[in-house]
Amino acid sequence: MGRVIRAWRTHPHHGRHPISQELAASWVGMSQAQLSRIENGPPIAHLDRLVQWAAALRIPANRLWFTMPDNAGEPGEKEDKVNRRKLFASAAVTAASGFLYHQSTPELIGDREAVEWFAWHLWQHRKDELDLTHIPRSIVLRLDRHPHVMQTPDGAYRFTDPALTDVLVAHRVFGDIAQGGGHLLATAQTSHATDLTISALAADDEAARRGLTAWMRGGATAVLRVNSAGILAKVGSSELGDAAICAIRSDQDARHLYLTAVASRVLDLPWGQAAHFAAGTEKEAVSGPHSPSGGMGEWASRCLTAELANTRDAAARWCSAVLLANCLNDEDARSRSALMAAVERETCRENLRAYAAVLAGITP
Repeated sequence: MGRVIRAWRTHPHHGRHPISQELAASWVGMSQAQLSRIENGPPIAHLDRLVQWAAALRIPANRLWFTMPDNAGEPGEKEDKVNRRKLFASAAVTAASGFLYHQSTPELIGDREAVEWFAWHLWQHRKDELDLTHIPRSIVLRLDRHPHVMQTPDGAYRFTDPALTDVLVAHRVFGDIAQGGGHLLATAQTSHATDLTISALAADDEAARRGLTAWMRGGATAVLRVNSAGILAKVGSSELGDAAICAIRSDQDARHLYLTAVASRVLDLPWGQAAHFAAGTEKEAVSGPHSPSGGMGEWASRCLTAELANTRDAAARWCSAVLLANCLNDEDARSRSALMAAVERETCRENLRAYAAVLAGITP
């Protein structure tokens, strides 16, 4: 049944945007995580659940591998109209726009779903706020009375604490990971804060860590691989930290994404400029190090050596060493002293090797 549900949700008949798990799950009174488990886990064993989905999707009896009860799929006239209206209105809205909900279907969502929708779209658009015109009316009604959502003088909506976006997105993504799904994790590159929250959840979930390890080494996209590595690097295990560093070091695309993320966060650079800075380190690995242009070297060295003390992200320490190799010079006694101090406290062997390489004038 899980395969049937997924095939129905993603059928081209719905248009460019498939029916979301959240929305489909709401029709039978379950959560997105529960539906994800049905679609990705073992077959449904309970007849009542099979009957429920067969009735909700109106699967013809001659296509089923079980017998429907006589009264299944025969709701009263009023209930039937309501269910059909919800189904077709929701499908039409999803096909017509990128939003999961619409002002015509406020009965389908609650406060929690509205806030999760809001956080997800803030994250996907890399913004701290969304304009009123970009939010469905049914979501706006919920946000207006939420204690942690505020409206700016310009009419945009934002969280009272921007960190809520990372927390809510992290829990949603981990829900998918815990059920064996990597779709949400592959949506976009996660932030340092999001990774920290997911890593804290994964620390106590061996199955999730196994899945992340598999995606880190063989994920279909660089985003999925770098996100998986970023989470594992923050779990707090030296073994996983070394594994993450080895993975990104040998994966050119993932390496570039991780270096860019660290450069953007640590040096407070726009993403494009951080990507250019990271690309420079990849060239220096072949041609030899030199100081960045624009008098940036000394300031960058101070920021990057400070990041070597970040005990919560083994791969970020490695990336900082790689970036540091591009702006370190022989007279920079302060940075060299910081590297020596980092050697004393480092627990990951791959970072020890990186620090030694930088001290020897080699880009790791």
